[in-house]
Amino acid sequence: MVRVFYSQKTEDLIEKMTLTNWRQHVQQQLGQEHQDMSDNWKMCAIGERIKIEGKDLESIKDLSPEAIRLGYEFSVAMQEKDNEKALEIITKIEQLPTIWRNEING
Repeated sequence: MVRVFYSQKTEDLIEKMTLTNWRQHVQQQLGQEHQDMSDNWKMCAIGERIKIEGKDLESIKDLSPEAIRLGYEFSVAMQEKDNEKALEIITKIEQLPTIWRNEING
């Protein structure tokens, strides 16, 4: 059983779910290092959100299907050096109510 505790802190966290590190990266010239980072779930845009939430990713299966899809799309955008698409995906990741599979079903 998963219990989700809601608090003002959680609400503040959700409001501030801005992936500033990746926003800065994609506004620069994208290089191989960014592509390499985007291939790692803990270092990509999803990984930045995980850090903001103060959690750790044990398995990709812990992520919601939508988060997994966006993670893959982000990696592809980085490989294609498509800054605009990467920014769109970052915004979608920021707007997800949760990236965790077990919190969708409660």
